[in-house]
Amino acid sequence: MKIAYIVDSTAGLKDELKQHPDVNVLNLTINFSNGDVYEDSTENSKVKAFYQRLKEEKQLPTTAQPSLGEYYQLMDQLIANNYQAVIVINLSSQLSGTFQTSQMVLNEYSDRLKVTAIDSRATSVVIENMLEQALEMQNMGLTFEEINEKLNWLAEESHIYMVIEDLNNLVKSGRLSSANAFLGSLLQIKPLLEFTDTGAVQVIEKIRTEKKVYKRWEEIVENALQKFPNGIHLRFAHGDAYEAVAAVQEKMKKKFPQIKSFGIGYLTPVVGVHGGNGVKGMAIIPDAIN
Repeated sequence: MKIAYIVDSTAGLKDELKQHPDVNVLNLTINFSNGDVYEDSTENSKVKAFYQRLKEEKQLPTTAQPSLGEYYQLMDQLIANNYQAVIVINLSSQLSGTFQTSQMVLNEYSDRLKVTAIDSRATSVVIENMLEQALEMQNMGLTFEEINEKLNWLAEESHIYMVIEDLNNLVKSGRLSSANAFLGSLLQIKPLLEFTDTGAVQVIEKIRTEKKVYKRWEEIVENALQKFPNGIHLRFAHGDAYEAVAAVQEKMKKKFPQIKSFGIGYLTPVVGVHGGNGVKGMAIIPDAIN
């Protein structure tokens, strides 16, 4: 069966995935208070410029989904290219309406194609790895239904753990008072956030130092390895903090050589709006294939 895959731009796909003939990306946009509109991007120069501007903005920019017109145009093109099925992997429905939009659009094509929309309950490197695993499953001969089932399992079992470096963005977004942000910065408190089972983001711990954050991450990885005997994939994401997460990844490689794969990706501007400069994330994605 010829299957097309659609992800949104927050997946931050590496070039080889973006160039895969069956993979399609729909871009979200960022709207600044002065009217400037930026298209979500994975290009280093554009992402770095965005994070630099974000430091200077007093008011957080807003984000917007791809237009319905873009969605319909893509679906019509996939039909014209003789695809028989479409799998969409979406940004968490708790962070964006892209999942609901996908469901609505796909429903209009369900009489001509097999279709499914997956709520990743996450973003960024989790979506990317889910796509990688889906393509491998297809190469192995799994059916559309089997791939759909395993992707939904991955969405349920994958987790992202983030540490916020700059608390000011939480103040700008109304999620933290300026007094608490000042106190947190003064005490060097690092809020550790997790994408919950529903895809929402919540603070699970308040940790004093970055060193202790990474120690806690090691404990989380150890628990995941015990929970998933078939193995896990470890991914790191960042808001213009590559050197820091690269150093953590090297430590994890030495400590946990049994992990199936590693990788690092930028948090694209749409996600970076909320995480801010210096945000660092670790994603644990179980292996759904073996």
